[in-house]
Amino acid sequence: MIRLLGAALLTLGGLGAGLTAVGRLTGRVQDLRGLESAVEALERELGWRLSPLPEALGRAAEGASGRTARLLRLCAGEASALEGRPFRQVWTECVSAAQLCLEREDAAILEELGSVLGRYDGDSQLRALERAADRLARQREKAEERRERLGRLYGILGAFGGLLLVIILF
Repeated sequence: MIRLLGAALLTLGGLGAGLTAVGRLTGRVQDLRGLESAVEALERELGWRLSPLPEALGRAAEGASGRTARLLRLCAGEASALEGRPFRQVWTECVSAAQLCLEREDAAILEELGSVLGRYDGDSQLRALERAADRLARQREKAEERRERLGRLYGILGAFGGLLLVIILF
């Protein structure tokens, strides 16, 4: 009975590892989709309403969800009280604190955007937001394709990896 329970736990552990990998792929797609929407909301706020940056970030956070909303709320709060710090530094700290599921290329897009927001004129900020939205959309498309291609594979490999351990150990 204990051997059977151990075999089941090993199999489920392998399956859990596979599903965790699938979860990371799905989390990246969700975060990129949220960031894409948030950047478009910031474009509207800064371009049409001409809102100050902290207010624009706060309004964009209202329409966002999950980790993206957390990022925008953190940035809005910190941007209201910069206390001599450059916005770029605040943006970088908030991106780290939000714990988004991003790869290096995704983070580089956000870093580039953070170096422009609050620093240059409105037109430059709008161009940077447009460029970031386009690049995030491309990254999201790649992430969706990768999730479709590798998602099932990770789940199957995790389950079979657990079964293989059961066979080897028993």
